[in-house]
Amino acid sequence: MLKLSELKGEAALDVLADIIEPAADIMADKEIAELYRAGNAPKAISKAIKDHKRAIITILAVLDGEDPETYEPPIMMLPIKLLEILNDPGVQQVFSSQGQNEEKESSGSATGSTTEKEA
Repeated sequence: MLKLSELKGEAALDVLADIIEPAADIMADKEIAELYRAGNAPKAISKAIKDHKRAIITILAVLDGEDPETYEPPIMMLPIKLLEILNDPGVQQVFSSQGQNEEKESSGSATGSTTEKEA
């Protein structure tokens, strides 16, 4: 299985083009993102499997170099493959960065004085 964080150049673009839509469907599911950020990967995976079957099959097929229309992974491989994807540093960055877009109150000024003293 290809690791997203290891793909570069044109190969990365090809894979991205094939998985961006199904990945966006899954990542837009706020409950899955919350479960994952809370450290509950098994529940996040279970929810993704139940609610986003076609998207998961497409992503797994692309990463395995298979045709999504005919791809039929064995049941015992699904959780392993999904955990591999979720544990990929590139995927973790995407899920963790989603939470950074929320508005939060500032704890103080983000700027300080940058003026120089005259000599």
